[in-house]
Amino acid sequence: MNISLQSKPREGFIIVISLILMLVMMTMGVGLYYSVKQSSEQVGSNIKKSDAFYTAESCIAEARIWLKKEALSAAPCKNVAAGKICHTVNSTKMSKWQLSAENQTFKNRTTSQNYECSISLLGKVSYEGGEGVGFDIGESDTYGNAMTKTKYMYRINSKGSVGSFESSVEVIDSMIF
Repeated sequence: MNISLQSKPREGFIIVISLILMLVMMTMGVGLYYSVKQSSEQVGSNIKKSDAFYTAESCIAEARIWLKKEALSAAPCKNVAAGKICHTVNSTKMSKWQLSAENQTFKNRTTSQNYECSISLLGKVSYEGGEGVGFDIGESDTYGNAMTKTKYMYRINSKGSVGSFESSVEVIDSMIF
């Protein structure tokens, strides 16, 4: 019985296979790196867009607070012509929203946010009626004796920005006096 082992032609075969597998795995690793990097940039961009929207929303909240404070004495902006801006709210830094217990990353995010909004009187409408709406109609002691009241309508335009991202929000608000 004659068995011959041919070891000479196969000696470098395993090294070639190992190098090819290593090249394939390295290519997959580089591709995965770029994919994760792009996904991370998109997540950061989406966070900034939502921060800009919420910044604009916080300006609307501050404008409504201003309207409520002014309404304690009289109708806000009643001496301003319809469509004209009567008050603006702005902030270059959102320091009032920062909390001392928050971490530094959150503090850095809030310092890059700013907003500006304007309040303008859209118009006023006189109407007859009491406070009641819906099921409350007829439950007040002024039923039958219609009272004339004035409804003031306001437009609040808000723009929030975080870096190069901007968001605009418009709200119509009304008050009855």
